[in-house]
Amino acid sequence: MIAARSWAPAGLSAGASVLVTVASLLIARYDGFGVFGEFVAVQAVGVVLGIPMLWGVHVAASRAMAARSDDRVVTGTALALVAAAAVVTVFAYCAVLLAVSAPALLWHAAGLGASAAMLTLAESLLRIRDRQLLASGWRLALGLSYLAAVLSVVGEGDPGTYSVMVTVGNTLCAAGMLAGARCVPGRPDPVLARTFLREGWAYSTGQSLLALLFAFDVILLVQAAGPAAVAVYALYVGSCRRVIGVLFTDSLASVLISLLARRDPATGRRAVLRYAPRAIALSVTGAVVLVAAGLAAAGALHHLNAALLALTAAGATAHALVVVLFCVVTVQPSLGLARVRTALTAAFVPGLALQAAGGVFAGAPGMVAAFTACNVALGWWFLTVVRHAPAVLPTPATEMRSR
Repeated sequence: MIAARSWAPAGLSAGASVLVTVASLLIARYDGFGVFGEFVAVQAVGVVLGIPMLWGVHVAASRAMAARSDDRVVTGTALALVAAAAVVTVFAYCAVLLAVSAPALLWHAAGLGASAAMLTLAESLLRIRDRQLLASGWRLALGLSYLAAVLSVVGEGDPGTYSVMVTVGNTLCAAGMLAGARCVPGRPDPVLARTFLREGWAYSTGQSLLALLFAFDVILLVQAAGPAAVAVYALYVGSCRRVIGVLFTDSLASVLISLLARRDPATGRRAVLRYAPRAIALSVTGAVVLVAAGLAAAGALHHLNAALLALTAAGATAHALVVVLFCVVTVQPSLGLARVRTALTAAFVPGLALQAAGGVFAGAPGMVAAFTACNVALGWWFLTVVRHAPAVLPTPATEMRSR
C-alpha cells in the first residue's frame, strides 16, 4: 500500500520534471548557452529570495494539520504569513536593485521567488491532506504548459521571457493546488502565526544554509566563468537535481513526513534506512541516463565526460538524500535536528569556499566536483545522525531543547 501511494505520484511528478528538463534543453540548443546560463542564474537568485518568503511556514502548517488543528485557520494563517513575507522581501530586494542600478534581468528573480514560495506552501498543504496524486497531477500540468510556452518562443526567446513563463506557471499551479485542497482559508490566527514563525525559525536556520549553499553555486560560477559555463553545469547537475529530487521527495519523503508528523520516529527511522538504498541505486542509474540524453538533445555531446558523469550521478543522488533527510528531521526534531543544523553551520563557509575554488580554477567541472564533495559529506553525516537517533519519543522539554 505504501509503495502504491508513493510511486504513483512520484511517477507523475517525475514526468513533469522530464518535461521541464526537455524545455531547458530546447532553450540551450536553440537560444544558446549564454541565454540558458543567464536564465539559470536568475532562477538561482529566485531560490535565495524564496527562503525569507517561505520561512519554513509550509512545514509548520503541515505539522499543525497533522495534529488535527482547524484546517481553515491553518491555511488562512499560513497564506497570510507567506504573502506578507513575500511583500517585505520583494520590497527590500527591489530597493537594493534600484540602489545599485542592477541589470533589468535581476528584477525577474523577485517574481520567481514569490511564486515558488507560494507553490511550495500550496503543495505542502495539499500533500499533508493525503492528496498526493492530485498534487503530482498539477505538477504534470505545470510541466506540460511550460513546455508548450517554451515551444512557442524558443529560438527567439530571452531569459526574461522564460522567467515570466515560470512565474506565471507557478502562480497558476499554486492556485489550482489550493483549490484542490478543498479548504477555504479562514481568518488568520495571531497565536498560530507566532507559533509558525517560531517553528519557521527553527526550520529556516538550517534550511537557509542548505538552500544558500546549493543556490550560490550557480551565482559563483557565473561570476567566475560566465553564463556558458553555467549552462554546462546545469546540463550536468540541473536536470538530475530536478528529476531525481522529485523521485525522492514525492516517494520516500512524502511517506516519511506523513509518518513523522504523527510522531512515530522509530518507524520513520526504519523506513529511511530501508528505502534509501533502493532510491539511491535508482537515482544513480537515472542520473547517468539523464545527463547523456540531455547533452545529446542540447547538441553538446562534445562536453560529455565519463568522470564528470560519474561525479554528477553521485552528487545529484547525495543531494536528493540530503534534502529528504533534512525534511525528515525537521518534521521530527527528535531524530537529530540540532546535530544536523550544527553540521550545516560548520559546512557552510568551507562549502562555499570549495565551490568558489572549483569554479575559478576548473569552471563547470570544478563546480560539479565541489557540489558532489559537499553533498556526499553531508549525506553521510545526516544518515549517521538518523541511524543513531533515539528510538523513543522525547519528553516535551527535550524536544523543545532540540529546536
